[in-house]
Amino acid sequence: MDYEVELDDQPGRGQHEESLTVRYPDGRSETMRLHEYDRVYAIPGLYEEVVHNRLKCDSPRVLADTLVAACERAGDDPARLRAFDLGAGNGVMGEEVAGRGVKVVVGSDDSAPARDAAQRDRPGLYEEYLVGDVDDLDDLEGLVRERRLNTIICAASLGMGHITAESFERLWAPFPAGSWFAVTLADANAEPGGSDFGDYLARLRGGGDDTEILADEPFRHRLTMAGEPIGYRAVVARKGLPKLAR
Repeated sequence: MDYEVELDDQPGRGQHEESLTVRYPDGRSETMRLHEYDRVYAIPGLYEEVVHNRLKCDSPRVLADTLVAACERAGDDPARLRAFDLGAGNGVMGEEVAGRGVKVVVGSDDSAPARDAAQRDRPGLYEEYLVGDVDDLDDLEGLVRERRLNTIICAASLGMGHITAESFERLWAPFPAGSWFAVTLADANAEPGGSDFGDYLARLRGGGDDTEILADEPFRHRLTMAGEPIGYRAVVARKGLPKLAR
């Protein structure tokens, strides 16, 4: 990297409030919030340096491991999976599951700089990368059919105002029986009343849909810039199968 990074380690900051400063050798500097993803992705290597190297983010690894383990317990082959990476960012999550044999077919993010960063940093990972709100996709059934999609992966973009449960359900609806989804979200947002997606998960647990949750694992998502752990859950579910004995 041709820059240095300084994190604002003031305690008590929420994830949306955390900020960092990038300092260049020529004396220039720029300060941005970590969740100003367009600005973060525009600087090569910055996201990985801050989120993964400094803050020890574990969501991609944990979610990929949880998905593969759930598949194998159910007698499914992870190499059969063809994934839609929702909130794909610069491809960190997609790369993680691809390393376990899952074919990552489509990436989607509402940020054009995220797409550009994925193509810059991980060329060839996605067959197609869509930019825009998932609600604006006109022919989801056609996309799922033509790309033979049977899996959705989504790391840390649900229950925090990024992607709504309604949007997720609309995307999930045309996926065929036997399809999987694997998501991570904050502990509080995974609970009923904690977020719209927490309410959606509660409905699935109550048998109110044709989708069954097969894994729900707590883990440390990452550290805050002040060094405090952030708790998340990795949730994996499958569509259209008989209920399994616990």
